[in-house]
Amino acid sequence: MFQIPHLLVLLATGILAWWLSAVAPQAGQEKVLRWLKVCAVLALLFDPLYWMWELGQYGQIHLDTTLPLYLCSLFYMMLPIAVFSKREKLRQMAAANVCTMGLLGGVLGLVFNVYLGRYPFFHFVPVRSLLYHILMVAAAVLLWRGRVYRPQPGDRGLCFVPVGVLVSICLVCSRLFGWDYCYTAGGIGTPLETLSRMMPRWAFLLVLYGGLWLLMQVLFYRRFYADEEAQLSFRRSRI
Repeated sequence: MFQIPHLLVLLATGILAWWLSAVAPQAGQEKVLRWLKVCAVLALLFDPLYWMWELGQYGQIHLDTTLPLYLCSLFYMMLPIAVFSKREKLRQMAAANVCTMGLLGGVLGLVFNVYLGRYPFFHFVPVRSLLYHILMVAAAVLLWRGRVYRPQPGDRGLCFVPVGVLVSICLVCSRLFGWDYCYTAGGIGTPLETLSRMMPRWAFLLVLYGGLWLLMQVLFYRRFYADEEAQLSFRRSRI
């Protein structure tokens, strides 16, 4: 991690994000939507490719680590809904999740990619992971800058609904099988394991996901809170 090839990937991703930020507003919403549909189809291929590799390598799929129950797995579930669904509420929820959770996950997955410490840089596993997280960042930038996603006040909670559903499923799996998807078993083998050992599991998850939700509010939706505060101050001044 943070060797020259990794740093070059981070630099290339930054340049790509900057270029897409400049191009998307000029391209128009219709063309950007076509690009996003391509991204949505590509995103669906990453897990099946990994399953095929794992079957070829080990002769089986390891259910405790390979199921699409990671926070970043939400990206390839939500992006197709955001660009293909006919139901406006579903599209808004999915787009909000990709543009917040997806963007955060893409950046963090690129910067702190755990596979780079386990495999050579040009091994299938880290290359697949890095490409997937680059796609997460690119799709989120296109949604934001192409104005396909237009944030609404209700998105402050709506963006976290898929996270809540996924974590609930992972809690059941953790209870039944001891799996650690979404850090529900304490983030075993990750930096979060140290934090989880300092408090009860319920408190750890509350701190982790409460903090994540607050970070998303600050980064992406703080203007809605500022607007509400301004309106409230205005009403008080008229009393």
